[in-house]
Amino acid sequence: MAKSNKTKWIPTDKRFVAFFDILGFKDMVMRSTHNEIYDKLNEISRIKKWLEKLTADDEIQEKVGNAEIYTVSFSDSIVLFSKNGDSENFRFFLVAVRWFLAKAIENDIPMKGGMAYGQISLNKSEQIYFGQPIIDAYLIEEDVYYFGVTAHNSINNYINQNHDSLDMKYINEILFDCLTPLKCGKVEHTNVNWFIKIGGVMEMTDKDEKKKIINETIKKFRMTASGSPRKYVDNTLHVLKNIIIV
Repeated sequence: MAKSNKTKWIPTDKRFVAFFDILGFKDMVMRSTHNEIYDKLNEISRIKKWLEKLTADDEIQEKVGNAEIYTVSFSDSIVLFSKNGDSENFRFFLVAVRWFLAKAIENDIPMKGGMAYGQISLNKSEQIYFGQPIIDAYLIEEDVYYFGVTAHNSINNYINQNHDSLDMKYINEILFDCLTPLKCGKVEHTNVNWFIKIGGVMEMTDKDEKKKIINETIKKFRMTASGSPRKYVDNTLHVLKNIIIV
């Protein structure tokens, strides 16, 4: 058994944060039974717990070291925090963010999100969470207009300042830049490539088959949306066209 090298969470530290929103939650509540909504929220809770416990696994811990994730949720919002701002935590944070969104989409839960970096105070026992990065992540999430997670410029600044200490090959497999659909229009931003984590796609060898499965997974949301909400689906498919699926 590997020896644990986990340190305690410091209440105030530099951290990464991702703010997620369940799209159309109010409409979902009106059109679904109470038990159906409960089951969806329970599935999200299961994913969150799995992420938090993941680094307790010896094999995973050897790869991610001191990295950990902490999640908070209220109503239709979910927030992911990293333990601190080192390179190990950044890498695991990105893995957690893209896996969380992919699993939500797989379970028919449409989501969007924003992520940021900076000083955050997090007191688990007192349930105190505050800091400018939380606001930054929330505000960019509010502007996102597709099923995706878009980075605040604080993430880009972190990458630029720590470029030499980061595994950029791995980072570039998770992040990509594109003209991102925002409510204010299309703007060049960094985003998380969660598409490749859709059920079993990563293990496939046929690129066309991979893209077909991802497309079908996204298009199914057209059956539950009309008018402007369906724009999220179209925008997501458009972003997918600009990603090289390997």
